[in-house]
Amino acid sequence: MTPYQPNPEPTIETSESHSLLAPDLIRAARSAYSIYLKVHSEQMQRPAGVVVSHRSDRGQLIFASQPVLLPGERFVTFDEIESQMY
Repeated sequence: MTPYQPNPEPTIETSESHSLLAPDLIRAARSAYSIYLKVHSEQMQRPAGVVVSHRSDRGQLIFASQPVLLPGERFVTFDEIESQMY
C-alpha cells in the first residue's frame, strides 16, 4: 500500500519564483471573510484563515491555527488573504 499523497495546492508561479495562491481561491476566501465582517461587525475576532472547498468555492472561517482539512479543501491563512489585498 502506498502512503497518502495529497493533491498539489493550486498556485500560480511568478517570474520571481514565488508562488501565489490562485486568484479564485483568494476570491472565495475574501468573500467568506467579507460576509463574516458584515454579520459580526461588533464583536470581531481575527480568524486564523479560511478553508475553501474546491468543488463549491465556499469558504469557512477557521479560528484554530492548525485546521483538519478534508480532501479537496485548501486552507488560506488570514495573512495570505490580507497580503493579496494590497
